[in-house]
Amino acid sequence: MFAFRCLCFALTFFVASSAYADLVVNTIADEDTNNASCSLREAITAVNTQANYNGCADGDAIPTWSKITFAIPPNAGEVQTIALASALPSIGRPVFIDATTQSGASCTPVPNLRVQINFPPGADGLALGAGSDGSRIHGLALTGAVGTSHSGLAILSDHATVGCVISGMDASATTALPNTNGIFIIGKHATIGEATATSWFPNLLSGNSIANIEVYFGADDALIAGNYIGVDHTGLTPMQTGLGISAEAAARLHIGTGFADGPPAHQRNVIGVVAKPSTSSVDIYLAGSSDAVIAGNYIGVGVDGHTLLPIGIGGNINVDSATNTLIGCNGLGSWDDCRNVMADPSDGTWGAMVIGVGGGSTGTAIVSNFINVAADGITSLAGSSTQNEGIEAVDDVLVARNLFRVAYGVDINLFSSSVLSNPALAGSDGAPLNSTDNCFADVTSIGVNSANTTLAFDNWWGAANGPAPAGSGASAAAGVYTVPFLAAPSPYCGFDHIFTNGFDG
Repeated sequence: MFAFRCLCFALTFFVASSAYADLVVNTIADEDTNNASCSLREAITAVNTQANYNGCADGDAIPTWSKITFAIPPNAGEVQTIALASALPSIGRPVFIDATTQSGASCTPVPNLRVQINFPPGADGLALGAGSDGSRIHGLALTGAVGTSHSGLAILSDHATVGCVISGMDASATTALPNTNGIFIIGKHATIGEATATSWFPNLLSGNSIANIEVYFGADDALIAGNYIGVDHTGLTPMQTGLGISAEAAARLHIGTGFADGPPAHQRNVIGVVAKPSTSSVDIYLAGSSDAVIAGNYIGVGVDGHTLLPIGIGGNINVDSATNTLIGCNGLGSWDDCRNVMADPSDGTWGAMVIGVGGGSTGTAIVSNFINVAADGITSLAGSSTQNEGIEAVDDVLVARNLFRVAYGVDINLFSSSVLSNPALAGSDGAPLNSTDNCFADVTSIGVNSANTTLAFDNWWGAANGPAPAGSGASAAAGVYTVPFLAAPSPYCGFDHIFTNGFDG
């Protein structure tokens, strides 16, 4: 089995703490008055002060933990909207905010919620501030936090867990109501999405103005798994956003399969954004990050694993000045669970790519992915341009065990670089790998193109006599060393080979 890095300690950190003190929000009013009702604003103040406050009884004189639940009348299943006049207080104590207690709320397969918070323009969204380590947020739809660096949810403390939250769309996840950013993370060990063997709490983070998730400087050891990011409630239609996930100078970010248990389908992220007019979009952008893992996701592909998500102008993954990035599998165990299914559905702009590895990036490993191929390993997915590229790399990169199967041509352009043997990463605890066992069958333009000497041994080019021009398979540039090549498909060349021992590329 793939050696997942489990970051699920955020949950155990929370459960092991003292008993909750319960506060019940029972009004949509944005009030701070001493009466019989308890507003969300008052409940947060009660958490921060650890005392009864203006109609909000905490049930415990000195609670270590507080829990805010919702029972807003008539409590008959309709959406209750809390329209705020100003920013809420930053939360300064550990809290579990659980709005799934409001009648009619559900979490799977996509959040369909009954408590929506509308933040006023220019105000921050919900904030987990200093002192709120280990907090947990469930069941809120967060909208309207628009302004410089404003976010629907800002995580400034450590060990936060977020599940069954909508940010950037209404409570039914059908209409975009943007924040500037969906979730903004500075704290360490954040877990966005929850999955166990018996439960699944995906988030839907879409339609926001800049990024649906922003992982910022020092937000190390974050896990983002099992979410819908950039798509609507169907998981098949992308929403206008600049970035799906953006990570800047964060260490050990894990995007996708990474929980200790739970089925892979409940751990993968479905990520797809569409560019705004005259702009470009990127599904995942890593800048200055280190030791990131992107595994087991559908990127540019819908929740069904087959629907191409049109992006407009842009690409799927952009790695810039990053070190030790693993995209896919680490060479150990089953590749079925850890591969990414990726497709670049761009509008035909030259140079659009599935994966771009920019200058200053070292130790990048791209292993066991389906690139412009559906989850069945058979169906071709491609954008509208014959110029689209599978991988474009400026620095050295390991490319192994990937399946390229497209109708409109994929170039692997490794400008000023070489396809080398195992970089330092190859996945934490990964097996030694070389750039082998790639499947370049059904590539109509060129399999590997490089300006420099490039080693691409033991790959399948779609024909037993090897790549063109000497053979009849996909072509390779003059500086690419392809001998020895595979005379039959490798085990990574798609399910039709695995099950029928044939390949029709």
